[in-house]
Amino acid sequence: MKQKQKPQSGAPEGHQQERSANGGKKKHHKVNKKKAKNSNHHSSNIVSRAAPIPSTTRKMSTTMAVIPKVAEHLALIENDDRFASSDEDENVARMEEIRTTPLFSSGVKMSLQHHGQDDILPQYALMGMRTETYGRVDGEGMTENHFRRSTNLVYANVNAPWSTFICGSQGSGKSHTLSCMLENSLLQPSCTGNVSSPLTGLVLHYDKFTGIETGQLCEAAYLSTKIPVRVLVSPSNYAHMAELYANLPGLPEGAQRPKVSRMYFREDQLTLGMMKDLMAVSGNGTTPLYMEVVTKVLREMAEQSQGRRGIDFQEFRSRLREARFTKDQNGPLEMRLQLLESFLQKPSTGMLGKYRTTNPALPEENVWDFPKGSLTIIDLSCPFVDENDACSLFNIGLSIFMERRSESGRIVALDEAHKFLTTNSREAINLTDSLLSIVRQQRHLATRVIIATQEPTLSLSLLDLCNVTIVHRFTSPAWYKTLRGHLAGAVFDGESTYTSDGLFSRIVTLRTGEALVFCPSAMLDLAREKGDEVSSAGTDGAVTSTLRPLQVKELGAKYARIRIRKRVTTDGGRSILADV
Repeated sequence: MKQKQKPQSGAPEGHQQERSANGGKKKHHKVNKKKAKNSNHHSSNIVSRAAPIPSTTRKMSTTMAVIPKVAEHLALIENDDRFASSDEDENVARMEEIRTTPLFSSGVKMSLQHHGQDDILPQYALMGMRTETYGRVDGEGMTENHFRRSTNLVYANVNAPWSTFICGSQGSGKSHTLSCMLENSLLQPSCTGNVSSPLTGLVLHYDKFTGIETGQLCEAAYLSTKIPVRVLVSPSNYAHMAELYANLPGLPEGAQRPKVSRMYFREDQLTLGMMKDLMAVSGNGTTPLYMEVVTKVLREMAEQSQGRRGIDFQEFRSRLREARFTKDQNGPLEMRLQLLESFLQKPSTGMLGKYRTTNPALPEENVWDFPKGSLTIIDLSCPFVDENDACSLFNIGLSIFMERRSESGRIVALDEAHKFLTTNSREAINLTDSLLSIVRQQRHLATRVIIATQEPTLSLSLLDLCNVTIVHRFTSPAWYKTLRGHLAGAVFDGESTYTSDGLFSRIVTLRTGEALVFCPSAMLDLAREKGDEVSSAGTDGAVTSTLRPLQVKELGAKYARIRIRKRVTTDGGRSILADV
């Protein structure tokens, strides 16, 4: 008998078949088929042919020959609880999603208690009550009314990081909603939920200050009636701001007031990067002419610092004096140095590690101490501080606030952000980038971010990244077009946009204190299959009822109408009307 030809290479039989399937030489395929029929010829790469092998098995053996660790790789998928098919494993994966949801309903909370999983959401506080849910089914608009109030209370998850974008016209309830979210995160004991470990808060506020009679204060200062509130203000406007905050209108007699302090930075708190940003401030978005020399000086100081934190401002000033600036360069440079110096705390002489302000008579205090459950407001409303200066100083304050985040969770809020967070200046872009970085890493930084603004066009990147968008009443079609291009629920609103039951009409007709909430990951509804309740007999013969795995529905592409709750601290945002 003529000896059969062996494969030309040492590759397994599966490789020869694969070559044939891909247009290789057919003679190898034929040789291997004959070789397989010969039961007396065995090889380490050929499976016994005593019984026909299913095609799926042959394909699997071929694949495993090509990828030796394919079994281990399959185990990484098949043993993943997120894709498990059993009811028990499915519940484990679902509970993890519920644990990090920004919003959930009282109905979901009661179901968790029924299943013995109440510890999944340990910290929460009331946001409001859902009255309606809007969506689309089979291309048609759908409105679901919620008449059962006890299961439609909406709670904020205080335990997990999230980010919220709040927009709406003046007087629609933005600042009220912002204050309610701060109350939820900072108050302990909480009368709106369960908060065992309160967060630490920072609010950034700026208003064009034209006089003590027209200055607009930060509404979050009214939280001082129940939590410690410190307001950091520009040193050059301290007297006026202290008077305004000491006489907050509407506060009950004897109520605790916020503590107003001058905002000073210590030299050891500043970095060379902060100095570079402060010195590069320019209203028209261009780089000042003196920045080339400033950058060179800062680079030399960085090389000589050997990694030490802080900056010697007097040395920085003396090095700049040695440089020869033109008259056009020296004027703007001196203005920047004077502004920076006005916010710097000078080191005292002869006392290592101690600092004093430019006024030696002022008592020393650590204004950058952030106790758990406290709120710090940086209000830079001042005739000598413009929007660009405010953004640069806010960025420094935000960096200092985030340094000690390991001590407690953080919550950062921007009040009336449209007054300073514009997109046409380098300083505003730098502050926006810092906020975007925090939002992107919120799970790792244990930080919550809230942006309250009139205009949703303020920062589209922030709008895209925020977990929750709360829309109060407005009447601008341009604002609506922005929302429709960046919110899932608005995109699926369909052709009924401008009809009486369309999204824009719903926004226009919102009452003060009402809002539309867009949060695809919100857990507001339950969905159980038919026969979800099963009976079982115990050892004593008693029949008990149990529930099958909890099926929680995300809000997804729908959106809900919510009535925001009342304040538990003093409400200072009411409109001032003329006496009749």
